[in-house]
Amino acid sequence: MKKTLITLLIILISPCCSCAQDVSNKVSLSAAIEMALTGNIELQEKRKNLGIAKQDIKTANRLKNPQFISNILTGQISNANSSQVGVMLPIEIAKRGARKDAAKINADMVQHEVKQYEFDLKLRIRTAYFDLLKAKSELKIMEERKLLLEDLLKLAKTKPKNSDNYEIDVLQADMRLKKQLIAINRAKAGVQTAKYNFNRILNLENNTDFYDSREDSLFDKSFLYEIEVPAYDEAEKLAIENRQDLLAARKNIDKKKKELQVVKNQRIPDLALGGGYAFSMGKKSDGEHLTGAFVAVNADLPLLYRYTPEIKSAITAVEKAELDYQAKVKVTKNTLKTDYEKFLIAKENVGHYDAIIAESNEILKLSRQRYKTGKSTLMNLIINEHTHQEYLNEYVTAVSTYYNTYIALLKDMGVDSVSSL
Repeated sequence: MKKTLITLLIILISPCCSCAQDVSNKVSLSAAIEMALTGNIELQEKRKNLGIAKQDIKTANRLKNPQFISNILTGQISNANSSQVGVMLPIEIAKRGARKDAAKINADMVQHEVKQYEFDLKLRIRTAYFDLLKAKSELKIMEERKLLLEDLLKLAKTKPKNSDNYEIDVLQADMRLKKQLIAINRAKAGVQTAKYNFNRILNLENNTDFYDSREDSLFDKSFLYEIEVPAYDEAEKLAIENRQDLLAARKNIDKKKKELQVVKNQRIPDLALGGGYAFSMGKKSDGEHLTGAFVAVNADLPLLYRYTPEIKSAITAVEKAELDYQAKVKVTKNTLKTDYEKFLIAKENVGHYDAIIAESNEILKLSRQRYKTGKSTLMNLIINEHTHQEYLNEYVTAVSTYYNTYIALLKDMGVDSVSSL
């Protein structure tokens, strides 16, 4: 008896725990993005590159190590000439500063690369989140259709059994229902695939939870309320100011100019200053050895090689960087213009489908009433029901196109949310 009570208690508690677990794993889009920015493994790896780039600044600003020098004479020559032991310090003239500036700009470019990856990650999460909602919407359509087909089967069975089409109507309704159960299983598999893809993109470190979207479908439209796009001129301005690839391309021009300056400064002679202890084996009249000090100055004179090929190559690199930026700006404007027009068309189509769905719902309601009162056949009701489902599927496709064009515009403008600006 005791074991039976414990078993019953476990059975009663298990569904509650399962539901609590499902609720705890449901996250909003904004929460999912925040989790990814904090714990995404690939993003953390990209951020390591910024630390390396910052260390490269210190490397570029390095001083040359001093050099130990010695000149020890032996034999009779040492009586007339001094031996020397000292230190030489190489000094770069007008090179460290330009080299350090180039390294700083390179670190800024790496920073843009990290921000670009963060931006792309946000859009990938948005897309995966939306795909999950789309899959849930398709499943919801299937499940609602199942309820309708169950109702149709009940209606068919309520008809007089001696009517001409009774058996055919029941068989047709039953087959449609069974076929719908197969479609529901496929839709459920699609939802699970979308969930796995969503969690794969999140790719959180040391995380065993399985996350799901907070919304259940696209039909409440709450997920689409955030969609906001400025006028085209403002969108183009946002793109030029915010796209990380354009910002990085501008930085690359500055970097190439600094590298050109570094190469030009190679023509400036470097110096080496030093000094040390000097002594001679010869003796003064009082018998003491001769001692003293020495001071040395060396210069590296670039006379035979003037670094001309390197300078010409660096000048070409600057010109190439400038052309690359101009090309990126032109492509961005053309792509933005195209995507903007696609977005406006997709938005208009969603509005049309809103009206179509409302009208289709009314037709389906009237058709069901007509069949119930014997004024229409079951086949006519099934046709109207099938048409209604097609409209719902087309609506989901239209909303998907609408949202995908919105994501494309965000990518073109270089912002992850217009409303957040």
